[in-house]
Amino acid sequence: MPAKKRVLCVDDNEDACDLVSSILGEYKVIVEHSKTAGLNHAAQEKFDLILIDYYLPDGTGLELCALIRAFDPNTPILLATCTHSISHEQVIAVGGQGVLRKDHFAHLLPLAAASALEVKLLEGQGVMSAPSNQG
Repeated sequence: MPAKKRVLCVDDNEDACDLVSSILGEYKVIVEHSKTAGLNHAAQEKFDLILIDYYLPDGTGLELCALIRAFDPNTPILLATCTHSISHEQVIAVGGQGVLRKDHFAHLLPLAAASALEVKLLEGQGVMSAPSNQG
Protein backbone atom coordinates (compact mmCIF):
# COMPACT_ATOMS: atom_id res chain seq x y z
CA MET A 1 0.00 0.00 0.00
CA PRO A 2 1.51 3.36 -0.99
CA ALA A 3 2.33 5.85 1.74
CA LYS A 4 -0.07 8.73 2.30
CA LYS A 5 0.82 11.99 0.58
CA ARG A 6 2.32 14.42 3.09
CA VAL A 7 1.03 17.96 3.49
CA LEU A 8 2.71 20.64 5.60
CA CYS A 9 0.10 23.05 6.93
CA VAL A 10 1.56 26.27 8.36
CA ASP A 11 -1.15 28.25 10.16
CA ASP A 12 -1.21 29.86 13.60
CA ASN A 13 -4.91 29.04 14.00
CA GLU A 14 -5.33 25.51 15.40
CA ASP A 15 -8.94 25.35 14.19
CA ALA A 16 -7.80 26.05 10.63
CA CYS A 17 -5.22 23.26 10.89
CA ASP A 18 -7.88 20.88 12.22
CA LEU A 19 -10.13 21.84 9.30
CA VAL A 20 -7.35 21.15 6.79
CA SER A 21 -6.67 17.77 8.42
CA SER A 22 -10.36 16.92 8.27
CA ILE A 23 -10.83 18.03 4.65
CA LEU A 24 -7.65 16.28 3.51
CA GLY A 25 -8.33 13.09 5.45
CA GLU A 26 -6.59 10.91 2.88
CA TYR A 27 -3.35 12.89 3.36
CA LYS A 28 -0.95 12.92 6.32
CA VAL A 29 -1.14 16.56 7.48
CA ILE A 30 1.79 17.86 9.52
CA VAL A 31 1.11 21.15 11.32
CA GLU A 32 3.33 24.08 12.25
CA HIS A 33 2.16 27.40 13.69
CA SER A 34 4.78 29.96 12.62
CA LYS A 35 6.93 31.02 9.67
CA THR A 36 10.10 29.91 11.48
CA ALA A 37 8.76 26.49 12.48
CA GLY A 38 7.29 25.95 9.00
CA LEU A 39 10.58 26.85 7.35
CA ASN A 40 12.54 24.51 9.62
CA HIS A 41 10.16 21.62 8.98
CA ALA A 42 10.12 22.20 5.20
CA ALA A 43 13.93 22.23 5.19
CA GLN A 44 14.20 18.98 7.17
CA GLU A 45 11.56 16.80 5.51
CA LYS A 46 10.01 16.17 2.10
CA PHE A 47 6.36 17.08 1.54
CA ASP A 48 4.03 16.55 -1.39
CA LEU A 49 2.22 19.84 -0.78
CA ILE A 50 2.70 22.88 1.46
CA LEU A 51 -0.28 24.97 2.54
CA ILE A 52 0.59 28.31 4.17
CA ASP A 53 -1.63 30.88 5.87
CA TYR A 54 -0.97 34.46 4.77
CA TYR A 55 -0.85 35.96 8.28
CA LEU A 56 1.66 34.25 10.58
CA PRO A 57 2.85 35.51 13.97
CA ASP A 58 6.42 36.05 12.72
CA GLY A 59 5.86 37.05 9.09
CA THR A 60 3.74 36.35 6.06
CA GLY A 61 3.02 33.33 3.97
CA LEU A 62 4.51 35.12 0.96
CA GLU A 63 7.80 35.49 2.84
CA LEU A 64 7.74 31.83 3.84
CA CYS A 65 6.98 30.72 0.28
CA ALA A 66 9.97 32.69 -1.04
CA LEU A 67 12.24 31.23 1.67
CA ILE A 68 11.15 27.67 0.85
CA ARG A 69 11.70 28.28 -2.86
CA ALA A 70 15.35 29.10 -2.09
CA PHE A 71 15.99 25.38 -1.40
CA ASP A 72 12.91 23.61 -2.80
CA PRO A 73 11.82 24.67 -6.27
CA ASN A 74 9.41 21.76 -6.81
CA THR A 75 6.99 21.15 -3.95
CA PRO A 76 3.61 22.75 -4.74
CA ILE A 77 2.78 25.62 -2.38
CA LEU A 78 -0.71 27.06 -1.88
CA LEU A 79 -1.41 30.10 0.25
CA ALA A 80 -4.57 30.54 2.28
CA THR A 81 -6.24 33.70 3.52
CA CYS A 82 -9.44 34.87 5.18
CA THR A 83 -9.32 38.16 3.32
CA HIS A 84 -8.58 39.48 -0.13
CA SER A 85 -5.22 40.75 1.12
CA ILE A 86 -3.14 38.80 -1.40
CA SER A 87 -3.59 38.16 -5.09
CA HIS A 88 -2.91 35.15 -7.25
CA GLU A 89 -0.22 37.19 -9.02
CA GLN A 90 1.61 37.90 -5.74
CA VAL A 91 1.64 34.19 -4.92
CA ILE A 92 2.93 33.24 -8.37
CA ALA A 93 5.65 35.92 -8.09
CA VAL A 94 7.17 34.19 -5.02
CA GLY A 95 6.93 30.70 -6.51
CA GLY A 96 3.57 29.51 -5.21
CA GLN A 97 0.84 27.84 -7.24
CA GLY A 98 -2.16 29.84 -6.04
CA VAL A 99 -4.23 31.29 -3.25
CA LEU A 100 -7.38 29.92 -1.59
CA ARG A 101 -9.92 31.73 0.54
CA LYS A 102 -10.43 29.92 3.83
CA ASP A 103 -14.19 30.38 3.67
CA HIS A 104 -14.15 28.17 0.55
CA PHE A 105 -11.81 25.48 1.92
CA ALA A 106 -14.40 22.72 2.10
CA HIS A 107 -15.11 23.00 -1.64
CA LEU A 108 -11.78 24.16 -3.08
CA LEU A 109 -9.04 22.59 -0.96
CA PRO A 110 -9.52 18.94 -2.06
CA LEU A 111 -9.52 19.93 -5.73
CA ALA A 112 -6.62 22.39 -5.34
CA ALA A 113 -4.52 19.81 -3.48
CA ALA A 114 -5.25 17.09 -6.03
CA SER A 115 -4.48 19.44 -8.91
CA ALA A 116 -1.20 20.64 -7.41
CA LEU A 117 -0.11 17.06 -6.75
CA GLU A 118 -1.09 15.96 -10.27
CA VAL A 119 0.93 18.75 -11.86
CA LYS A 120 3.92 17.80 -9.68
CA LEU A 121 3.56 14.15 -10.73
CA LEU A 122 3.34 15.02 -14.43
CA GLU A 123 6.35 17.33 -14.22
CA GLY A 124 8.31 14.60 -12.45
CA GLN A 125 7.53 12.21 -15.28
CA GLY A 126 8.58 14.76 -17.90
CA VAL A 127 5.04 14.94 -19.30
CA MET A 128 4.81 18.68 -18.74
CA SER A 129 7.83 20.53 -20.00
CA ALA A 130 8.67 24.02 -21.11
CA PRO A 131 7.52 24.85 -24.64
CA SER A 132 10.16 24.53 -27.29
CA ASN A 133 11.30 27.55 -29.25
CA GLN A 134 11.98 25.39 -32.26
CA GLY A 135 9.46 25.88 -34.95
